[in-house]
Amino acid sequence: MRFEATKASSIELCVAEWVSGSRYRQETTVFAERGAAPLIDVDIFRLAPTKRLSSWHLAYTIRRQVKLGGYDLVVTQQHIPTAARIAAFSPHIPVILQTHNFIDPPRRGIGAYLYNTMRYRQLSRLAGITLVSEATLDRFESDWPDVTIPRRVISNGFDFSSWRPATTRQKTVLVVGRTHQTKGILEAAQGVSIFLKRFRDWRAVFILSESEQNKHYFSSIVNVLKSIENQTELITDTPFTHVKQITENAAISIVASKWEEPFGRTALEAHAGGAALISSQTGALREISGDAAAYLEEVTSTAIASMLFRLASDDALRARLSYEGMQRVRRHFQLARSSSQAASGIMPIVERLDHFYEEVMERHIDGARAGKVGNGRAI
Repeated sequence: MRFEATKASSIELCVAEWVSGSRYRQETTVFAERGAAPLIDVDIFRLAPTKRLSSWHLAYTIRRQVKLGGYDLVVTQQHIPTAARIAAFSPHIPVILQTHNFIDPPRRGIGAYLYNTMRYRQLSRLAGITLVSEATLDRFESDWPDVTIPRRVISNGFDFSSWRPATTRQKTVLVVGRTHQTKGILEAAQGVSIFLKRFRDWRAVFILSESEQNKHYFSSIVNVLKSIENQTELITDTPFTHVKQITENAAISIVASKWEEPFGRTALEAHAGGAALISSQTGALREISGDAAAYLEEVTSTAIASMLFRLASDDALRARLSYEGMQRVRRHFQLARSSSQAASGIMPIVERLDHFYEEVMERHIDGARAGKVGNGRAI
C-alpha cells in the first residue's frame, strides 16, 4: 500500500481518517511503499518495494526505525503474520493489529493442528487487536476463544463536517464497489437495467474498482449496461473525492453484497451522502443502517429492480430513508466528538481508538515492569 491521494484502498482511507482525528496525529508516522502525494499531511516513511520476503523486510525496517525514532507503539493493518513478525522483531514495544475483515477460523483436517497452533501463537504475540464490527468480534471470539489479548471494535468513520448532502436529489441510482462476484455488482446492473427501461427520467452511475483484476466479470457488467448506455455512466478507479461528490447528489444507492460483509464502508458512504440505501443486509451491514435502509431478501436482479420501483415511486419513503440514514451515521460513526454524540453519550471513533492505544501501552508497561515510556510517538 502506498497511502496515496489517488487510488487509495478502503483500508488506506480508514487509516487516513483514524490518524487525522487522533490526538496523536502529530506524533504519528505512517509507513508505506514509495508513492505519490500522501492521503493526508502526516509524517510518512517511504519503504522501498520488495518482491521477496516483504513481510520480513518490513519487520526488520520497523525494528531499526523503532530504535532510531523512539516509538512507543506500532499499529499494523490486516495481515496477521506480518504483525506477529514485527512483534517478534521488536519485543519491547507493543504491536496492535487492526483488522478490516473476518479473521479466518481454525482449520480442519490434515495439517490443521500445526496451522492452528502457529496462528494461535501469532495472535497471542500481539499486544492488542481491533475489529471493524460487532459481527467480526463475535466471530473472532467464537473461533479463537483461547486468544486472550485485549480487543476493541473500532469501525470506519467520517468527519461529517466535510460532507455536503444535496437537499434536492438527482434521479440517479449509484452503485459503488469492487469488481468482484461477491459484491453483487452484476445483479445490481441487471436490476438497474430492468428499472431504467421503465423509468426513463432516471439514470445510473456505476463506480467500480479493480476492474483489471476480474476482466471477465467486468465484461459481463459492461454487456448488461450496453442496453441502457444512454442512461448509464461507468467509472473505474476514480479518486474518493469524486465518489463522494456523486454520493452527495444521488437519490438511491445500492449495496448488494452476497458475502458476509465485515463492515460495509460503501453503505456508510451512502448514508453520509444522503442517498436512500438499498442493502443486502449481509454480515455487518445492518449494524451500519439499522432501520434506515430498504433491505433485500435476496440478491437477484428481480429483487433489486422491485426495490428500485418502490423507492422511485415513493418520494416520502426515499426522503425518510435519506434523513434517517444521515442522522444514524452521524450519531454512531463520527470520527470526532459532535453535539449529537455528546447528547447520546456515544464516544467518537478516534477517541475510542486513542483510549485503546493508551490501555494497551499501560498494560504493556505494567507487564514488562518498565518505568520508561519513550517520547510518545506512534507508527
